[in-house]
Amino acid sequence: MDFVRIPQRLHGLGLGLVALAAGPVIIVLTSSHSTHIASSAIPSRPSVGFAAPVAGIVPYGGLLLRPRVPPPPPPVPAPKPVTRPAARNAAVTVSVPRRTAGHGTVVSIIRAAAARWGVSGDWMVSIASCESGLRPNAYNPGGPYYGLFQFLMSTFRANGGTNIWDPADQANVAAKMLAHGQAHQWGCA
Repeated sequence: MDFVRIPQRLHGLGLGLVALAAGPVIIVLTSSHSTHIASSAIPSRPSVGFAAPVAGIVPYGGLLLRPRVPPPPPPVPAPKPVTRPAARNAAVTVSVPRRTAGHGTVVSIIRAAAARWGVSGDWMVSIASCESGLRPNAYNPGGPYYGLFQFLMSTFRANGGTNIWDPADQANVAAKMLAHGQAHQWGCA
């Protein structure tokens, strides 16, 4: 087997791509200082054009030149995320009225709703007193909870309520829920 030293000026010109030349195996060994080719088929003094066709290298005036390969295209930038404003919660946009019915009127409204649904008026007044101090415009941001009976807006609407600030609507929804066994909704019940 013959070993041929490749001149330093030919390093890095694609000779490492040579794997098979006209049938016999050609091995290219590269180190940081020199490159060697081992093969029984290499002539004792290989010419520049010997490995060129195999490696895709074009001989030019005694030098080996690699064809110019265009650089890869730049990566396509990732699309920017589309952000949309979050839907506004109706419970958050409700404004609290300043003036409401007096305590006497509120108690009368609660007792009337209790009578319609067959529950104790005193019990309902007690719950409303504990929850809101009998204030139809009471608001607790912790829930948020609204009105005489401190409803979550979703609970109020799910039970037929339409105007969270109307004491008659509040009392009617609370009486309906109490009549249907939902007293557990209130800690004061």
